[in-house]
Amino acid sequence: MSQGNEIIAYAGELFDAVGVAKDPASGDTILLLGMVTAPERDLDDFVSDSKKFVMRGFERYAKAKLDALLRFIRKQGFSAELVGKLGYPLHGKPNLKHLAVAAGLGRQGKNTLVINPRFGPWLRFMAVRTNASLSTTGSGVYAKEENLDCMACQRCVDACPVQVLEPYRLRDEERCLASISSERRGGLAICDKCVIVCPVGKRRLPFRAT
Repeated sequence: MSQGNEIIAYAGELFDAVGVAKDPASGDTILLLGMVTAPERDLDDFVSDSKKFVMRGFERYAKAKLDALLRFIRKQGFSAELVGKLGYPLHGKPNLKHLAVAAGLGRQGKNTLVINPRFGPWLRFMAVRTNASLSTTGSGVYAKEENLDCMACQRCVDACPVQVLEPYRLRDEERCLASISSERRGGLAICDKCVIVCPVGKRRLPFRAT
């Protein structure tokens, strides 16, 4: 097995979904890592005030796995660094949803989230930048297109409490109650109504997940 395949295999032991894409801005190889968020493993557990932003869910459930993966890649002789805080770029660059689509981990739905065939909208993504020889997965290109799972459904749009969601886009991102950008740290209000009503996939941890 090649070193690249060993890295992918090991990442697959730690995370629920794994893909590889190129950062369109830098051309760097990005290893995309998806974990299912569920009541027993709440990755959406955030704490915020005007001075700090604590990703408690990522700290509790993802940090050890990320650290183990970084060590593994570096032991193979390659560089590896997290993209943003705990692999999540709060400034939105690179866009993990776009990279996940390019890596074949799903298509964006009308709620603008990545809809995975198995897990629906419940994957939370992290990213590692590396110079390891990893082959891109999926099409390798982000494409915003109609999602077949969404064609006859409007539940997420109808469920938006502030009515900023239109099919496949947010009319006003600043008003979205799920925004966790640095600009919103002082007034964080997590909302997941457009996720809960999505009928695709299961909000359930894989059997081997911890």
